[in-house]
Amino acid sequence: MAKNTFLIRTTVTCSHTGAAFAQTELDLGSYTNLGSSKPEVLRIHSAHVYFQNSDGTIPFMGGDKAGTINYQLATSSQTALMQASDDSFLLGGQAGVRNGDSANNPPTDGFAESFMPQDLTAGQVVAVPSLFLGGAIGAEFTQDGNITLILECTTEAMSKANAVALAISQQ
Repeated sequence: MAKNTFLIRTTVTCSHTGAAFAQTELDLGSYTNLGSSKPEVLRIHSAHVYFQNSDGTIPFMGGDKAGTINYQLATSSQTALMQASDDSFLLGGQAGVRNGDSANNPPTDGFAESFMPQDLTAGQVVAVPSLFLGGAIGAEFTQDGNITLILECTTEAMSKANAVALAISQQ
């Protein structure tokens, strides 16, 4: 019998001043347990990303400006954006966006690319106690941006040896 999926949500607020990297920790202690005789791991089936300001709308950019939006979900804490080839990189995306209007408005043009669990045959299995959502936006934005990640997940049993090996490989 198939397990019911559930949602996990997390948000990181990215400052529009200085384009600094921001990160928040997502505690998975309720979902992953490698210490028991019957370890549980988390399977992420799909992920959905929303970029909003504090009012729930798309952040504005300065008139006739172009900028970037970057986000990543990692299995270890980061101090900056990382390469997708890093072992701790689970998913992420980047977008180059533009507001071609002369007035402050949300971006209307852009290029975006992402790597998500739904791009894979069976999603991604996670065996670490925490995940880290990080992001950065360009200083061309006139408002801070909240990057929210919504994960559709299930938990599943895994042998202790396999769960520990998976956790080590994700560091």
